[in-house]
Amino acid sequence: MKIVHRERVDDSCLAGVIKDPLLRQLLVSRGMTSAQDLQLELKDLYHYRTLKDIDKAAELLCEALQNKDHIRVLGDYDVDGMTGTALGVRCLRAFYADPGKVSFQVPSRYDDGYGLNAQMVKKAAEDGVKLLLTVDNGISCHEAVDEAKKLGLKVVVTDHHEPGATLPAADAVVNPKRHDDAFPSKNLCGVGVLFYVMIALRAKLKEAGYFDAQHEPPVLSQFLDLVTIGTIGDVVPLDANNRRLVRAGLQRMQHLRAQPGIMALAQHVKINMAAVNAYNVAFDICPRLNAAGRLKLADNPAVDCLLTDDYQAACEYADRLNNCNLRRGDYEKQFLAEAREDAAMCSREHSIIVFRPHWLTGIAGLLASRLKDQFARPCFVFAGEGEEVTGSARSVPGFPLARALAEINAEHPGLLMRCGGHSMAAGATIQAARLEEFREIFEECAARYLTCCPEPEIISDGVLPPGYFNLGFARALEYYGPWGQGCPEPQFDGEFMIQNIRLLGSRNLRMRLTGQYEHFDAIRFRASAQEKMLQQGMKVRTVFSLVVNRYNGMERLEAKIHAIEPV
Repeated sequence: MKIVHRERVDDSCLAGVIKDPLLRQLLVSRGMTSAQDLQLELKDLYHYRTLKDIDKAAELLCEALQNKDHIRVLGDYDVDGMTGTALGVRCLRAFYADPGKVSFQVPSRYDDGYGLNAQMVKKAAEDGVKLLLTVDNGISCHEAVDEAKKLGLKVVVTDHHEPGATLPAADAVVNPKRHDDAFPSKNLCGVGVLFYVMIALRAKLKEAGYFDAQHEPPVLSQFLDLVTIGTIGDVVPLDANNRRLVRAGLQRMQHLRAQPGIMALAQHVKINMAAVNAYNVAFDICPRLNAAGRLKLADNPAVDCLLTDDYQAACEYADRLNNCNLRRGDYEKQFLAEAREDAAMCSREHSIIVFRPHWLTGIAGLLASRLKDQFARPCFVFAGEGEEVTGSARSVPGFPLARALAEINAEHPGLLMRCGGHSMAAGATIQAARLEEFREIFEECAARYLTCCPEPEIISDGVLPPGYFNLGFARALEYYGPWGQGCPEPQFDGEFMIQNIRLLGSRNLRMRLTGQYEHFDAIRFRASAQEKMLQQGMKVRTVFSLVVNRYNGMERLEAKIHAIEPV
């Protein structure tokens, strides 16, 4: 385990705001340089008008609502796409649209593939849809948009994925990553982009005199729990703007003002909603919303769970989603053992690509993430039994996946049938017969970016002084969150003695650690086989974060272990 201490930065900008020198250093090193950055108030959100085409999108949606046209929201099968779909439907209905005039469709990962396609467009036209509103997809769906225009449909694309050389011929394309877009943050996820569009639509409707004494403008903050879950679930960087959205959504959830489906999911996994945090969302709620889309099922109850206002129905959906997650876990365990076996035999220095036809494409991303963590190389996991195979990739720092795939596509036309994604996560579809060719080309591309296979590094904020092992400091860290991608949770390192240790279930380790001046409880989730061999009396080196454990109305200090090994 190679521990790298974060470099110190000049934190004088917060000297008059934060007295504690360690806390001040932690915050400034994560880009928080003013009181405004710490307060994270919604009034300081970046204004929607700087998003390119957002006025066009609002105008088109405003006309459709005034004309009582049928609007269809077309989402995606991941958490971002499904929360975005639910947000679009709930907002349009809150704008007094006839529920029968607002429909939605989330594609099947296995039957439809990613994003808007021609079949979905034709079905929409047959159903009398006049306007298609995409969320978390559409920026690369040129053919489907062209088909929609031929059939006379209006198309509003809202997306956050990297655009290609040309934009689809939609009536409006709202995407902060557009090359001509001046929006200050490029890190909005799909549901975040659509939330901004709904803010613009509300303003446009007010301007048009759409609301009256009987139909007042709805308060859109009531849907921030959906924005929060989608933002956390899509692992986008938590810049100041996204942190404002996430904090506001978490606060609503903590005050029990969440959608019934979210409340039902939280109850099902025994989350204390009064203290719900980003960790609960990422590891308890998101996997269950994602689970059904990863399996080959006839229907996906996730969006229905997010849309229902009937709490009993929400509980039934939550139960189905939990069962899907249990099945997903069984598949993942089996496939991961096989993937690790294949990866260990890989002789390539800079990348890993594995494939087995019986693996589920919906679980490929999870497998790639686990392999990337273990082998510290960009990993592609392919699955599929037909002539085409689909893969998901996860990357390491220094290797931008989306850019790399774009380069491969330009240098080897026709090799990638479909591709897209972000710097750290992406996907592609290729012909099964060309998999070995792709392996060689991907390795060459990785070698250009990664001169050698780096030893896995763990970033630490340093050795935590003894006086900071207390609830007060843990509460302060919690207060200045949320933490996540791009704004990492503060974590520290040190050497301790294991006072006692036990296995919880089959995956988690509960232990008591002691040092020269401190002793505290700790937990290691998803312990490896080597970590499960740790015993009482061993001296260990560990990297950890401090959290507040709340149970039965009581609070106690706990360390969340990120890495641990014998000294």
